[in-house]
Amino acid sequence: MEHLLHWFDLIGIVVFAFTGVLAAGHKQMDLFGAVVLACVTATGGGTTRDMILNIPVFWLQASHYLWLAAGTGVISFYLIRYLQVPMRLLKVADAMGLAVFVVIGTQKGLDLGHSPAIAIVMGVMTGTFGGLIRDILAGDIPLLLRREIYATAALSGAATLVLLDASGKLPGEAVVAIAVLVTLGIRLAALRWNLSAPIARFGNH
Repeated sequence: MEHLLHWFDLIGIVVFAFTGVLAAGHKQMDLFGAVVLACVTATGGGTTRDMILNIPVFWLQASHYLWLAAGTGVISFYLIRYLQVPMRLLKVADAMGLAVFVVIGTQKGLDLGHSPAIAIVMGVMTGTFGGLIRDILAGDIPLLLRREIYATAALSGAATLVLLDASGKLPGEAVVAIAVLVTLGIRLAALRWNLSAPIARFGNH
């Protein structure tokens, strides 16, 4: 179980770092800007989670996460210079990172003995806050705050993990895999069919 989560963590770092560079590329940033976005996207959610949980920040304890994010940033920067990368790829890659980090954050909350509600909040935060910081630094409206089904996908995945874990009927690896697939499936379905959440309306407007 821990081995699987570790690999998911590494995958999430790489994927989210890549989305940071894609966002930097669309804003025509230089190498430094791209690496900064790569690092904050890959580590922002987990950093916020660990600070709130009052535990050591994960990349301070294991610096290879930060080096992996920075290395991915440098490689991706030169890669996208020679490839035509559509904005849609950014959203698909972001969906993959979202799914992985939601599970990582939720499981960490449970492992620390917190209630299911707190674990779900930690999962959603881990999955969304890196992208939130990325979008703000890139000058975009964060995906988390748009009409797109984003936070809903994160919430669904986190809740799935908590419920399946509480049932005790499936092995941990299966629970993690199902939660990842639920988050990713909902997010990709929203992208494929342009699904969006209802918006607040004032008066007749």
